[in-house]
Amino acid sequence: MKKIIIGLIFLSQFTFGQTNGRQFVGLSIGPSFPLSDFSKSKLIDSTSGFAKTGIAMSFNYAYRVSHNFGIQLIINYSSNSLNSSKYKNELESAHPNYGVSVESTKSWSSGGLFLGPYLRFPVFENFSWDIRALAGYFGSYSPNATIRTTNKNDLNDKGEYYLVSSRASNFGYILGTGFKYKVGSYYVLLFGDYIQSTLKFKDATGWDWDGEPYHTTFNQRINYFAITGGVGYIL
Repeated sequence: MKKIIIGLIFLSQFTFGQTNGRQFVGLSIGPSFPLSDFSKSKLIDSTSGFAKTGIAMSFNYAYRVSHNFGIQLIINYSSNSLNSSKYKNELESAHPNYGVSVESTKSWSSGGLFLGPYLRFPVFENFSWDIRALAGYFGSYSPNATIRTTNKNDLNDKGEYYLVSSRASNFGYILGTGFKYKVGSYYVLLFGDYIQSTLKFKDATGWDWDGEPYHTTFNQRINYFAITGGVGYIL
């Protein structure tokens, strides 16, 4: 990731040369709020992601073509842990004779590379409002989890089952808006972005409730809203 960012900065300088402040690079961080299917926590609903509020990071490079229009590239990342307590409750509801514990060792980890236009609306001197729409590559790793069970009527009846992380990628997009405040050669950035992609995980593996290994495919819509703040440097 670091090499990609350094390479983009070098390429932008080489390509555009003297741009009179038409371009900038920025780095932002903030919370990631899972939405709809991604946050849903119903075991009987296969679209449930059981994702919790996490953290989002975003690197962006922008080139302003005209006074109000520009092109932007974004590399983003989001980590959303598995809601182990809700997953546990759902398993116990489905199997009332068992006590269950769920330990997640890997979160939903998602990220992508997006390119698209943005509109810039100056509000007053040094302060502007941006609207952006980008599309591109998006990928994600599903979480790992270890599930341990104990039969309430027979404490010797114990089990240990696993969900193993798998990877998928697809087309994704970002719709966002935010503000930039110029301070010398820097921008103070505050943005809200909606990110979505529907992924097909083809190599999901684990051990089911009967202790049998499985290999399956599932679809997951990953969509979240990220609020990020950071700093941009004007090139």
